[in-house]
Amino acid sequence: MAFYGDPDELDRLAAELRGKAARIRNDAAEHEARGHTARWVSDAAAAYRQQLSRDRAETERRAGEIEHAAALLAAHADEVRETLAAIARIEKQITDWVSDQRRSLMGTIDSAADKVTGAVDKVTGAVDQVADTAGGALRRVVDWADDLPEPGDVRWLEVGRLMNRQGAL
Repeated sequence: MAFYGDPDELDRLAAELRGKAARIRNDAAEHEARGHTARWVSDAAAAYRQQLSRDRAETERRAGEIEHAAALLAAHADEVRETLAAIARIEKQITDWVSDQRRSLMGTIDSAADKVTGAVDKVTGAVDQVADTAGGALRRVVDWADDLPEPGDVRWLEVGRLMNRQGAL
């Protein structure tokens, strides 16, 4: 999971960023409000109050940037969830397909063996031929199946694309 990131942890970090942005806004508003309650009157006091308003506007802008970062982080968490779900879906489809192919192949071998057992004089040649043919087919399915990615690996997406191009899924 480390490669993709933990979507729940990403959401937690996004919520933490949104909370910090809210605290920054609140602190800036309180600071500006306290400044505007100052009782002194002069050009310096007016300049001070104007600076407080500019500072608050800048703080609002920065808090907005933090919220934007939180939104991007939350969107990434959703993308990670979608990727993990796609990997799991493709992994299941392919492992089911491989299992079906193995069962089908073993059924073919069993059926051929049943047919061959009735003809004693042809058993040796037929069994060798079936074993050679089935063995090659089984190796194509079984050996290839051993080369599949680990569960949850992002390479399942590429295997899924390949299997779709081959018409297997």
